[in-house]
Amino acid sequence: MKLSALIARRYFLARSSSNAVNIITGISVLGILVGTTALIIVLSAFNGLENLVKGFYQAFDPALKITATEGKYFSPKLIDSSEVLQNEAIATHSYTLAEKALFSYQDHEYIATLKGVDAQFDAVTAIKAHLSSGRYRLEDSLNLPPAVLGGGVAYRLGFGPAQYDDPLQVFVPGKLPQGLNLSGAYRQQNIYPTGIFAIQPEFDEKYVLVPLGFAQQLYRRPQQISAVELKLKPQAKPQAVKEALQAQLGQTLQVQTREEQQAVFFKVMKTEGLFTFLVFALILAIATFTIAGSLSMLLFEKRANLQTLHALGMSLVQLRRIFFYEGLIISGTGGFIGLALGLLLVWLQQQYGLIEVGSGYIVEAYPVALQGQDVLQVAATVFVLSLVASYFTSRRLKQAHLHQA
Repeated sequence: MKLSALIARRYFLARSSSNAVNIITGISVLGILVGTTALIIVLSAFNGLENLVKGFYQAFDPALKITATEGKYFSPKLIDSSEVLQNEAIATHSYTLAEKALFSYQDHEYIATLKGVDAQFDAVTAIKAHLSSGRYRLEDSLNLPPAVLGGGVAYRLGFGPAQYDDPLQVFVPGKLPQGLNLSGAYRQQNIYPTGIFAIQPEFDEKYVLVPLGFAQQLYRRPQQISAVELKLKPQAKPQAVKEALQAQLGQTLQVQTREEQQAVFFKVMKTEGLFTFLVFALILAIATFTIAGSLSMLLFEKRANLQTLHALGMSLVQLRRIFFYEGLIISGTGGFIGLALGLLLVWLQQQYGLIEVGSGYIVEAYPVALQGQDVLQVAATVFVLSLVASYFTSRRLKQAHLHQA
């Protein structure tokens, strides 16, 4: 085995008498190098994009969220009477109530979610850090109820910082109308915006924050909530805490992690990443199988040497190993350089932002993030493909080749 590997290394390093063999070998190495580099960069780009989006969700979605298994509302006494909130992994919690409402300002109308929050909501989320104008002030008041608008909602209503003294009208369903009598079919209240937040369109175009007491009064849901939002301590593991809380709560209430709250989106992200990986892995596979051409040319050129080695006592299996190891050396060289180059480019992008997104975006440079499992995944892909290509190509050496004149 050592002799076969030694000869294979010699064939790889030595200059061939045929330029075609050198050229094809160089193309094989270059193809694997480029494919490996591209795969590292693409996986890092997806990781960076996913981390960026997760950062947006962390600004508004809690680490854990407790909601009713059936229906929309439940009494906070179900939580208070248990030991759920005594869990040492929980940093703080917030009671919220969210429901659809119609908002009106001057000639504009827009349907969004009216979300009542208590005084701890800004401690559970990072909403204050994402105010684009105004201030976060949601003291519970039924006389002049304050509100914080999502930037998309404000845009749809034609509301801006210059109109902070103007109220918005909120309409919510009331009693079912009897015949043509529409009185009581809806309830209307005024709210007074104090600030506008901007996180991402999914939140900005959906939510208007108001005091929890005002929302409960408006929807006729006294002493009821739709969710308990939890902030965990830094060292806590969300999945483990979720399982512990779910065991305490039973089947009446359910606990969701941040990923489960946005399950569809994260599933789409993972699916896109998987298909992108498969596409680039296919390109890498095509590049890897150029090894077959290089080894076939080398086999043809070295047939006289092979006959001599066979005459000196090397078996057919040992001779096949020469080309098997030759294929591994070619793919290993391309894969190693490709990995190194990919890692270097990702590091340069992280440090210096070589590729910029452009002005007006949330980030100036395209986000990338490298994970150890991605490096191992790419290395394993290159190794498996090179194993397959080298094995089947080395099998092309037959006993008949060793007896040709």
